[in-house]
Amino acid sequence: MNPDPNRVEASPVAAPGPAAPLINWKAARPLDVAAVLAVAAAVGWSYSPNLASLIQTWNREPDYSHGFLVLPIALVILWKTWPTDPESAPRPWLAGWSLVIVSLLARAFFHERGQNWSESATLLPVVAGLGLAGLGWRCFLRTWPAFAFLIFLFPLPPQINSALSQPLQSLATTSSCALLKLTGLWVMPEGNVIQVGNERLEVAAACNGLSMLMSLAATVAATASLVPMSNWKRVILLPSIIPIALASNVLRITATAWCYHRFGAEVGSKYAHDAAGWLMMPTAMLLVGLELAIMSWLVVESETAGIRGERILLKRATGSSALEGRS
Repeated sequence: MNPDPNRVEASPVAAPGPAAPLINWKAARPLDVAAVLAVAAAVGWSYSPNLASLIQTWNREPDYSHGFLVLPIALVILWKTWPTDPESAPRPWLAGWSLVIVSLLARAFFHERGQNWSESATLLPVVAGLGLAGLGWRCFLRTWPAFAFLIFLFPLPPQINSALSQPLQSLATTSSCALLKLTGLWVMPEGNVIQVGNERLEVAAACNGLSMLMSLAATVAATASLVPMSNWKRVILLPSIIPIALASNVLRITATAWCYHRFGAEVGSKYAHDAAGWLMMPTAMLLVGLELAIMSWLVVESETAGIRGERILLKRATGSSALEGRS
């Protein structure tokens, strides 16, 4: 029988081999592991004053209380992204120590100049350098989201707070007044004060929306790292943290203004203001979920087309294999 030139022969499928170990202990020499652990212990002892200051910030400021959860979440992300292929197995990399040395030199520079935030922030590249030295660059490329998530250990730099506080405060006031007028409540802005009838609602500097930005960013980043989703959704979701935080803050001020109008300034300032503050994070997460739902709704047809294409190719391969068996 003459072979059919249009026939596609099915290649044999190899049986899956045993799963690769989580850690390639054979590639990691005991001396290298001991060196990384010893330096990590020394770094932890050296940064203990900075860590104590961070813990005080987490205790004192509710907007940064998420700092207590950053390390456990980073460990979970590390576990989720840990490579299982032998090529990306941990192997010590000597060049990673250069990042540790440079970061420690930068810490000494900031310490001499009294720049406390910058000094504490050098802990992040030090930990990344230890990861590179102990895991190797191939493994680090797979697990870098766990190291990047550690940025949420730190509060926003004072320079950013000072530079953005006033503009965001004015933006929150203007946007809230526009939304209040849109919902039927006529108000008058006077600087950062909203005149609600005979009552005055002040949009304080702490109500500019910047305070909850880090908490929301940490929550969304953890969601994007742990929840299975397409990479393009992560690319869109992470930058949208800023407008979502600002929108949540505007909704908070709008709800408080309506309470001022309905129940008076005494009740509004005593109950509504705090309750609206507690609801900011649930509101923001609801907006994040709505954004994910809209993105999923917009790409349903494309994903379905991709699945159909895979099914057609599978049917063609199966049909050609059946014809080959019959011939």
